Amino acid sequence: MVPTFTTATALTAAGTTADVPVTGAKDFVVQVNVTNIGTNVVVRVEGTLDGTNYFNCDTAGDTTITANGVTAFTMQNIPLRSLRGRLVSISGGTPSVEFVFAHLGAGS
Repeated sequence: MVPTFTTATALTAAGTTADVPVTGAKDFVVQVNVTNIGTNVVVRVEGTLDGTNYFNCDTAGDTTITANGVTAFTMQNIPLRSLRGRLVSISGGTPSVEFVFAHLGAGS
């Protein structure tokens, strides 16, 4: 099975990416690329079952990133309608936060 990749427009202020439809898929990887970080950024990968109400896919809470680089999130055996990335907050600097979504199975 060939994975589907979607790169969202990079966020430079708090907010969300466009949603990425993933209906029919169940395994996901989300790569978060951070550049030009100041002190830190706080990010979240969100999913939805109904296409309207989103929840944090990480039950441990939001993720604070303190250095430029790549962070990955993996989710397995989760039926979702779509995913999106959220830049929760920025502390210092003018960072760019890019979310890259990959999934196996249906979706698009």
